Amino acid sequence: MAQIKRETAIICAVNDLLQGSFVRTEGWTPSYFATDIGNISRVNLMGVVVEKDEEGIIIDDGTGRILLRSFETNLPEANVGELVLIIGRPRVFNEKKYVVPEIMRKISPDWAEYRKIQLKRMSRITTFVRVEKKEVVNEPPQGQNPYQRIVEFIKDLDNGEGADIGEVERRSGFSNAGELISRLIEEGEIFEIRPGRIKILE
Repeated sequence: MAQIKRETAIICAVNDLLQGSFVRTEGWTPSYFATDIGNISRVNLMGVVVEKDEEGIIIDDGTGRILLRSFETNLPEANVGELVLIIGRPRVFNEKKYVVPEIMRKISPDWAEYRKIQLKRMSRITTFVRVEKKEVVNEPPQGQNPYQRIVEFIKDLDNGEGADIGEVERRSGFSNAGELISRLIEEGEIFEIRPGRIKILE
């Protein structure tokens, strides 16, 4: 069965990137930003759209501002004042730091406060381990969508305070349920609102 290797999208603040140094690598090793919270080659950011111009979109998360730009496709439509979630790759061009989004979606303003709490409680050691780790995730079997089933179980079990991860794993019946949940968190589809409880991003 084919396997997918991809770097974890590290939850961080814009300022982590602004204060970091870009390291360009050779071969298959991805380039990354060396930061106080570890080496970051793929990011998970939240920010408010504060400006749009011919270069792209500028977001602000309260710690700093950074440009979102894409050289191959147009960025999704987002208006000034809207909160967006970004999964993408940080880069530098002419000494200007920016992020190339892989995923960009508008989200509820309620998530801004949660991200502040999330950033405050993040352990430096845990973050560093996540940076160095590469997930190996089996592709879903043909004709099935285990990711969607995981999402459906989360919806059913969420009473407003998130769903218990252990219960979601048990009900799904997938031997790799933990990996599927981790992948959904990386892609910004769900969030761990507190240890052991997950919620769908709406």
